[in-house]
Amino acid sequence: MVFGGPLTFAAEPVDTINPLSGTDGDTEFSRGNTVPAIVAPFGMTTWAPQTDESVSPFYQMKHKQWEGIRATHQPSVWIRDYGDFLVTPVVGEWKGTRKSRASAFSHEKETAKAYYYSAWLDRYETKVELVPTERCSLMRFTFPTTDQAAVVFDNEGEVEEFDPAHRKIRGAARHVTFGAPGGFAMYFVAEFDDAYTAFEIEKKEKKSTAAVRFKSTGKAVGMKIGTSFISYEQAELNLRRELPDWDFDAARDRSRATWAKELATVSIKGANEDQQSIFYTALYRSLQFPRMFHEPDESGKIRHYSPFANGKLFDGTLYTDNGLWDTYRTAFPFLALYYPDRSTDILNGWLNAYREGGRLPNWPSPGNRPCMIGSHSDSILADAWVKGLHGFDLKDAYAAVRKNATENDAQGWAGRDHLNEYLAKSYIPMDARKEAATSCTLEYAYDDYCVSRLAKAMDRQDDFKLFSERARNYHNVWDPQTGFMRGKMADGSWNEPFDPLAWGGAYVEGNAWQWTWSVMHDPYGLMKLLGGREAMAKKLDDLLSMPTTSVVGSYGHKIHEMREVEHAKMGQYAHVNEPCHHVLYFYNHARQPWKTQAAVRRVMDELYDRNGMIGDEDTGQMSAWYVFNAAGFYPFCPGNPNYLIGSPLFQETAIQLTGGKTFTVRAANNSPQNRYIQSAKLNGKPFTKNWLSHETIVAGGTLEFEMGSQPNEAWGSGEGDAPPDEWQ
Repeated sequence: MVFGGPLTFAAEPVDTINPLSGTDGDTEFSRGNTVPAIVAPFGMTTWAPQTDESVSPFYQMKHKQWEGIRATHQPSVWIRDYGDFLVTPVVGEWKGTRKSRASAFSHEKETAKAYYYSAWLDRYETKVELVPTERCSLMRFTFPTTDQAAVVFDNEGEVEEFDPAHRKIRGAARHVTFGAPGGFAMYFVAEFDDAYTAFEIEKKEKKSTAAVRFKSTGKAVGMKIGTSFISYEQAELNLRRELPDWDFDAARDRSRATWAKELATVSIKGANEDQQSIFYTALYRSLQFPRMFHEPDESGKIRHYSPFANGKLFDGTLYTDNGLWDTYRTAFPFLALYYPDRSTDILNGWLNAYREGGRLPNWPSPGNRPCMIGSHSDSILADAWVKGLHGFDLKDAYAAVRKNATENDAQGWAGRDHLNEYLAKSYIPMDARKEAATSCTLEYAYDDYCVSRLAKAMDRQDDFKLFSERARNYHNVWDPQTGFMRGKMADGSWNEPFDPLAWGGAYVEGNAWQWTWSVMHDPYGLMKLLGGREAMAKKLDDLLSMPTTSVVGSYGHKIHEMREVEHAKMGQYAHVNEPCHHVLYFYNHARQPWKTQAAVRRVMDELYDRNGMIGDEDTGQMSAWYVFNAAGFYPFCPGNPNYLIGSPLFQETAIQLTGGKTFTVRAANNSPQNRYIQSAKLNGKPFTKNWLSHETIVAGGTLEFEMGSQPNEAWGSGEGDAPPDEWQ
């Protein structure tokens, strides 16, 4: 069954997006674990249908009841929502709970597009429709003929009638669990296109539930909602600017055109219907996070409420809701190449957060949360700079990443906890950090590499040398006897017992087979530890062919990532979780690129479909991986300006670059069977390297592949064809 209503493939790509993709799962087995986001690109407020508030995600395909439209800022099922409230059209009694007001509905009478949503509510014989803008929404409710119609607002915070003459109510959504100072609120103003007959409210503890009553003659009732993190006045200003009139069809057309413009950055040819939907849905997911947290004032000046500075107001951009531990790997390199202006704007926002709060964001939602490991803003800033994105303050950027690498953060926001032990020992001892010590060591070493890139840009030679040396700290958790990265104690002994299949313990959400490869910044150094080129290739072969057995380890029970690795049937390769996302490209360094080609096509063909993906989306990371790999190349090591070549999925992919340039990848004779590169040409000249530089791509041009059903082991496997070793 395909969810999301009929798709028109002869039309524009925007109409192939399926927002319901990723919602046919739960926290026990992920198909994406997404919400059906009806939202503008990078929109400050997302609007989504809710089917059960008591579970996460709050919309799941298996649910039979529809509870309302939720204004949401929840970036992940593992991070709680904030500034959220629910809007539900009803007929008759409205008091009670969200569940008691819910209506039966069916997916056959539901339409979900990036720019428009509608559902038929069986209980109320009512149609609800929604169009999003960046900070607002326009809704339309078509009730039956009745004097008992109502629109119900359910909110943790206040709701009040404040301008009945102009058919307006307002509220402050105060729900937040972390990452915001006292007094936090998202302010909203709702305006109706017709006079209402009554405003009724019920308050209980922190919660307000209000109903706006209408006498319906069957004519649709229109409602605009403006949101702001600054004030009620700013919410009204956002409303006037983004929804200047009541023309629903015109608003829908504008929303659709906004998405169509963003999607036009990349075009594909030769995709079947499923692939077209998967690709453009992935592109839509990649363009939602991080979300804007800034708002233009009356004069157009950009301002923001800062959760990093006790709610003070500042000029300039700010973005939030992003798991940098996930997204530094592909989602941010994707923005740097495909949307460099947006990427620069986001980085300036990250630096504003640093100036206001003293630390770069690590997992902002809306402010910093102590979540996951590593300080991967280091990676994002370094990657952008080495790829020529210089529209941010390098001096501040370097001061910020150097602080991450040298100063312990007592609050745990910076991502490098136990930094003092790392500096003293050059690894994190397991008796200092009981969980994830080895993963921390590996990621801190990679982050040190990224800091060294910015030190080099600053011409800080002593720092460049220091952080380059620290980038080799991964050696300190390498055990040559077992052939894995392992947990080490403070006295230098290895943590025992050791099972390379056991999850947890020294590793975050994985095991030794998966984490040993987390040395993307020094692949040839890892190759030497493994015993050379052939030994690396053999270890990769084993990774992909061994049993998918999960050993629960310190988790004590089977978590959903373990189930999904077993389901994928790719050995211990865990595409479902981010630390493995670069691993298949080590074959390029081992000069066996045909094995990368086969494996990445398997992932695209078998682990993604029109209804979702195997694994958590994680604020766009899984989708950005697909978009990149579909074009046939991948950012193996953010902070290094090169991409490794995989296997293009389509006959043609064209990327529109700045300055009116285009980089086009063509793959003659491409098919599901013909996944192996036979030969290549770059701008008409024979090309045998299994990598590309960023400079080559942004200059524009054409990369042509001839594809076949059998590996050509000669292509890309010569000594001069493998990616360069920047440590030599």
